Amino acid sequence: MKSKFFTVVALLGSSLVVQAEDMTLDTVLEGYIEAKGGMEVINSMKTMRTSGKMTMGPMEAPFAFTYKAPNKIHTTFEIQGMKGIQAYDGEMGWQVMPFMGKPDAVELSEDELKQVKDQADVEGPLVNHKEKGIELELVGNTEIEGTPVIEVKATKPNGDVVHVFLDEEYMIEVMTRSKMKMMGQEVEAETYFSDYKEVGENNVPVAHSMAVKMNGQVVQNLTFDTVEVNVDVEDSLFDMPEKAAADATETTE
Repeated sequence: MKSKFFTVVALLGSSLVVQAEDMTLDTVLEGYIEAKGGMEVINSMKTMRTSGKMTMGPMEAPFAFTYKAPNKIHTTFEIQGMKGIQAYDGEMGWQVMPFMGKPDAVELSEDELKQVKDQADVEGPLVNHKEKGIELELVGNTEIEGTPVIEVKATKPNGDVVHVFLDEEYMIEVMTRSKMKMMGQEVEAETYFSDYKEVGENNVPVAHSMAVKMNGQVVQNLTFDTVEVNVDVEDSLFDMPEKAAADATETTE
């Protein structure tokens, strides 16, 4: 039966089911990598640029994020005509939050930086996990809201744990679950992925809708209007403004 989570496009028409009796961590990872187009395709995706709408309760805000391999990310969103920015240049993270009284760029707090670093790993914990120092464990079969899924536990080098749930039939993410700190308190975060569509010349399936829950309550919905891969992106986009200005001064001297 087709998962209710997916708008399945032509590429995903052929089933990638991993039979229960043959299921091992290796076979699950093989199925997942195949669903993503294979390692050659995954490694060829050097940049990604998206735009869409973010809703939080009654509030709706346009947003955009830009990623550049291996771990740079730049996110913008507008609230009440004011533009917020969060970015990570591979070494440091910064943000501009005028609606929170921070009109100038400031470095991220430790908790904020951890979240942005996680976002910058667009590949996710199941891809190149050994190189990232991530330990994987096959938990087994379960269900997410009636959809049969395969659960994989990923333990990061810092001890953080993420549970990844893959649709049994199509072998792509239905949901991830992790624990994170917000304002000094630990919360359980779940991200649901749906409306997969093909992007790029290699027709890679990318979720165009995401719902984020905190302690079981939906706090954010993201809908992607555009997703572009392998577009030109300058490194300076990810630099903290003061740093970018300093670099420009040094270049002209």
